[in-house]
Amino acid sequence: MIITSRQNPIIKQFRSCDRDCFVVEGEKLVNEAIEAGFEPVRVLVTQKNIGKLSGVVITDELSEYISDTKTPQGIHVLFRRKAQQYGFHPLRRVIVLDNVQDPGNVGAILRSCEAFGWDCVILFGSGVDVFSGKVIRASAGSVFRVPVYNGDAVSDLKEAGFTIYATVLDEEAQPLNKTVFAEKSAVVIGNEGRGISKEVISLCDKKIYIPIKGAESLNAAVAAGIICYEPGEKLCQS
Repeated sequence: MIITSRQNPIIKQFRSCDRDCFVVEGEKLVNEAIEAGFEPVRVLVTQKNIGKLSGVVITDELSEYISDTKTPQGIHVLFRRKAQQYGFHPLRRVIVLDNVQDPGNVGAILRSCEAFGWDCVILFGSGVDVFSGKVIRASAGSVFRVPVYNGDAVSDLKEAGFTIYATVLDEEAQPLNKTVFAEKSAVVIGNEGRGISKEVISLCDKKIYIPIKGAESLNAAVAAGIICYEPGEKLCQS
């Protein structure tokens, strides 16, 4: 049996899945999600992908219809989201994103966090869904392995003994390459256009900046990547 209609309930489920689920496309990312412990709910494959994964067969046209890419890979899997479990005490390195809006930036930041050993990402005030297709692809699968928390957790981080660093350009900020980070450090990256809100800055303990020449500023993902890499062995007891 091959599904051919856009009105099929299964197709509608993939087009508008609820907040309890998300869709992953492509064999590689699907396997990474499964290896990370996410539960597959339903699998759709085109005829040329029969045998790669066991699932319901759909036409190429329907694969294009439910995909958010120009060149769909013909494998689509609906996964169940995991329940968020807050617990900051055992963590040491955290990135906080204050209203970062671009899914590509969020995905790239998750990728940098995994590459350089940061423990989690907190999304504060952001409307970005970390399990959207754009974030999943930009993270190259890191979103499945790096915990992401939504909400105002800055106060919780302070209670857990974190020193909070705001990335800002002002007279009180010190250069990143001369900053000795606390053993438990959380760094806040601001919105692409507005930077960090005054509300969040007021909760931060210290201010840092990345010295640059020529360019007025750095892309949020680039800045986060530099910050994730720079501390290295400098993360020590304050």
